[in-house]
Parts: sequence; structure tokens; C-alpha cells
Amino acid sequence: MTPTDWALVLAAGFWGVLVVALVVALFRVLGLLDRATRLVDEATDQTIDLLASANETVAGVNVELARVDTIIAGVQSITHTTDQLVGVMHATVSNPLIKAAAYAVGASRTVRQLRSGE
Repeated sequence: MTPTDWALVLAAGFWGVLVVALVVALFRVLGLLDRATRLVDEATDQTIDLLASANETVAGVNVELARVDTIIAGVQSITHTTDQLVGVMHATVSNPLIKAAAYAVGASRTVRQLRSGE
């Protein structure tokens, strides 16, 4: 064999080793992509479950907020009624008390004047 033949055999062997190395690297990359795809699929499944759970929680919160709104409406009605009742009681009680106090002051002055005149 001539040196050219040996060079060709050596080049063919080098290219063969290079092709085998590239095939091994390609299989490793494909394995990595397969694992990444499975990881993304698992994350997607978990995210969907998490969003469904969050949706249920938000629906429950909305129901409770509706109940709170009903309670607040009742409290507002009671507060309005109480405010009106206090206004009526104020008008009913305060005017006679003011008149009684004025009468007592006038009566006490009259009694003092009568006593000082005696």
C-alpha cells in the first residue's frame, strides 16, 4: 500500500469515528429533548390542575362575598331604621325636657324673688 492509500484509509476511519460520535451526540440530544418534553407536559398538567383549583377557590370567594353583601344590606337597613328612631326619640324627649328645665329655672327664680321679698 502506498502512502496515499494509507491516508485515504486514515481519513475514512476518521470520518467513520466522527460520524459515530455525531450519532451518539445526536441520540443524547434527542434524549434530552424527550426529557424536556415530558417535563413540560408534567408542568402543564400541574398548572391546569392548579388553575382549576384556583377557579374553584375564586367561585367560593364570590359566593361568600355575595353573602357579605346581603349582610351589609341588612345592617344598612337596621342602621337607617335606628337613625330614624333616634331622631324621633330626640324630638319626643328633648323638647319636653327643655321646657321642663326652663319651667324649673323660672320657678326657682320666682321662689327666690318671693323669699327675698318676705
